[in-house]
Amino acid sequence: MNRTRVLAGCWTILALAALAGCGGDGGGGGGGLTAMRGDAFPFNVGADARLPGATITVLEHPERTSVTGADGHFLFEGLEVGDDATLTLEHPDYHRIQTGTLRLEVAGAERVTFQAVNPLTYWGMGLLVGMIPDERNKCQMVTTVTRVGKSLYDEGAHGEEGATVTIDPPLPPENGPIYFGSNVLPDPSLTETSDDGGVVFVQVPPGEYTWTATKPGVRFAQVRMKCRAGWLVNASPPWGLQALD
Repeated sequence: MNRTRVLAGCWTILALAALAGCGGDGGGGGGGLTAMRGDAFPFNVGADARLPGATITVLEHPERTSVTGADGHFLFEGLEVGDDATLTLEHPDYHRIQTGTLRLEVAGAERVTFQAVNPLTYWGMGLLVGMIPDERNKCQMVTTVTRVGKSLYDEGAHGEEGATVTIDPPLPPENGPIYFGSNVLPDPSLTETSDDGGVVFVQVPPGEYTWTATKPGVRFAQVRMKCRAGWLVNASPPWGLQALD
């Protein structure tokens, strides 16, 4: 047998194996394309209210933008399966806001929502908990601990009452958690969620955080957030601390 041909064949096999390995998960996508879609809601107005004219951007791909129509809807197609995706919302009448960070699966992400708050509400809620938001150095992070199957698309309270929330890395007690009462206002005296389900951490240093909700007999999805100075980060239902059973 010709030694040169044998060596050439071996190198060919090794090269093909290396190329096949390039298609594996290297921390990014590579698993095909998928989509994210959802709606922008004005905060605490009702399940039928929508926010038109808001600019939605994929934080990890800032060239990808969409403007909500009269129905408040947005859609992003052609996103890589396995990638992280965080959406931001900007509108002249509302404080800038972003979603939690999702790891995109083959099925995509449906019903990704924003709860847009106007400046009066944003600053007013800060005063209720005794702080003035530090827009230059800190973010404010909020989510909802939500009952099984509930979301912003349903009328009424969505919260899973009686849960407690932690984040990692942890923050000092003065940062939170602060739970929302049944009146949809933050109440520093509460030690667990009400039927509203809302919970906030304030004056948070920039970084990445993982949220966990705990209640005996209930499993919850975790939430990841990317805190950036001057932004309100809200992982709103059904992509918050959603009860799974």
